[in-house]
Amino acid sequence: MRNRCLILLLLPLLTALPAQAQVYKWKDAQGRTVISDTPQPGAGKQAPVAGRPAATGSDTGNGDTGASAPPKSWAEKDLEFRQRQQQKRESAEKAAKEKAEAERQKENCLRAQSQLKEMESGQRISRMKPDGEREYLDEQQRQQEVERARQSVQSWCK
Repeated sequence: MRNRCLILLLLPLLTALPAQAQVYKWKDAQGRTVISDTPQPGAGKQAPVAGRPAATGSDTGNGDTGASAPPKSWAEKDLEFRQRQQQKRESAEKAAKEKAEAERQKENCLRAQSQLKEMESGQRISRMKPDGEREYLDEQQRQQEVERARQSVQSWCK
């Protein structure tokens, strides 16, 4: 029973080892196709079969370094992932702020337009005094309020 568990645990490890090996393919002097895990002797730097990772300089044994960057470690990948997440959060926050500002601008524009329409309607306009009494606007005060409302509309409704 114990041997079976050990075999079941080691079997995936043994099958994964050949999957990591690079495979090279070439024609020998007799014209036969040779498939091997080592590059053709005396051929210098040789690319592995398509679908496999490219050989680095240490794999070929000729001392050349590969032109591509070395694979990234998990820490580097994690750092990049966290940076992308931070950028997404920042862009989402920025978009939310812009949307809120646009909504506030639109709301203030509507209020200013409504106030201007009310001032230009010709109806009697009144305000409350600090003592709670109503005060009706005369024509000069009405014109001042109309001018303020127009300025407000110009500033908010761009």
